[in-house]
Amino acid sequence: MTTNYNILNDCRGMYEEEIFETVLESRGIIDADRFLYPDEDDLLPLDSLKNIDEAFGELNTVLSSSGIIGIHFDVDCDGIASGTIMTRYLKNHTKKENVETFINDGKKHGLKSQDLDKFNGLELLIVVDSLDSDIKQYKRLKEKGVKVIVLDHHAVKSDIPYEKYVTLVSSQMDYENKALSGAGVVWKFCKYIDEQYGTDHADSLMDLAACGIIADMMDMTVMENRYIVSRGLDKIYNPAIKKIVGGFEFNSTAISFSVAPLINAANRMGRNESAMNAFLADDNKEVLKYVKELKKCKEQQNEEVKLLLPDILEQCEKQIDKKMLVSLINTPYGISGLIANKLLEKYQRPILVIKDGNGVFAGSMRAIGVDDFRKICNESGLAKADGHELASGIEIEKVNYNKFIEYIEMNLPQLKTDFSVDVDIRINVDDLTRKLVDRIKTIDRVSGEGFKPVKVFIDGIDEYEIGHMSDYKHLVVKPNNYTNIIKWNFMGSFDDMEESSMMNDELEIVCNLDSGFFGRNFVLKAICDEIKVVN
Repeated sequence: MTTNYNILNDCRGMYEEEIFETVLESRGIIDADRFLYPDEDDLLPLDSLKNIDEAFGELNTVLSSSGIIGIHFDVDCDGIASGTIMTRYLKNHTKKENVETFINDGKKHGLKSQDLDKFNGLELLIVVDSLDSDIKQYKRLKEKGVKVIVLDHHAVKSDIPYEKYVTLVSSQMDYENKALSGAGVVWKFCKYIDEQYGTDHADSLMDLAACGIIADMMDMTVMENRYIVSRGLDKIYNPAIKKIVGGFEFNSTAISFSVAPLINAANRMGRNESAMNAFLADDNKEVLKYVKELKKCKEQQNEEVKLLLPDILEQCEKQIDKKMLVSLINTPYGISGLIANKLLEKYQRPILVIKDGNGVFAGSMRAIGVDDFRKICNESGLAKADGHELASGIEIEKVNYNKFIEYIEMNLPQLKTDFSVDVDIRINVDDLTRKLVDRIKTIDRVSGEGFKPVKVFIDGIDEYEIGHMSDYKHLVVKPNNYTNIIKWNFMGSFDDMEESSMMNDELEIVCNLDSGFFGRNFVLKAICDEIKVVN
């Protein structure tokens, strides 16, 4: 499969402000100030979230009686952010010992199959960012005398009588913004409580809400999302986020590539409590301890992938003539999705990475070249895929495995072999100035699903030096003394790049723009999706 780049605007030789305005116009942004700098008017009315008043009433009753409240976290970044928002908020209105926290092991979501005795003594359980389709656990909790509030954003099945057992507040029920993540719903609930009590504690939790919305890949063209994220990026309050981001800018990219990966690594390595505790801690030493644990999880995750990869690649090479590749892995860690992402990038076709367990192959599906691979898997009647159209978990009973593979090979339509990626602007390397990068960064600051960072095409680079980072892991190309072109995890030959530099071979790159310190020097950065030597 090949990627074709569709260059939308040739901006070579333009002034910085012209390029900035061209990008906004090309993306259909008419009122740039409102889009880039949203305000509270973009927040939908708090009471437009169905059942939010009932949820407040139940919470208020428990707070008034100093009852014990439990917060049940989900395990991903949105879930950790959601649970942290709710827990930190409640500690402004009740004693610390009146709030208990709970989190699942591994990749389990919600209350399914959990021992409910651990919730004994609670008057109220608040479940964030996860809604069970099986209401047995909710029913049992009601029988135990534990009230349940669910604050969520996942699909709500209309035929399930949630209202009998829980108070459900969801962005999926008669709400204008279906793209509000769990952390967004929880933050708005806290904001609603503030409105009732005349307080303003929720405002200092917006950095967490921003993390949840960005990490869960919510639509960033929705103005409510843009407002919450924009305000959340204004100031870091959470000590763990401060430690993770460090001296770098706190923007959407920092969330996507710094905050979320650490939480995901903890989840994959079975250390969900470390992630939860990191974001709940206030003592500097304690925060540092937990953040170090998260970073260690990421190191262990990468080591495990490196260990497994040779066998995985060998399996894939034996199936190279197939429409779909399947890799069977043996690991105690939940890294199937991470491996599937790597294989998808390399092989550019549908991928299954699965583990053998209890009569079922279970793992992750990733796909490209087809509109909805999840649907194809489920229509087989031989597998169950839950998640997004091209990225989901999957389970296949062993007795159905061979039939499922045959079904996919027979029924998978011809894969798309050419992909077109829109590139916002084409410029020369000499057009790169600090003013231009600063202007582009105002666009990229609040970006994500539906509103990607500005993509840039630069060619004609024929004078440059070659460098590296992390002992030849990352490539650095220096066309001048104030610009660094960076390709993270460079898979090519550094020797070949050195030879191309000596021969003045032309380079072309597709990149995003950034700036910051590289060592002691402030530089403009072109972070590459692709770097190509033009023969």
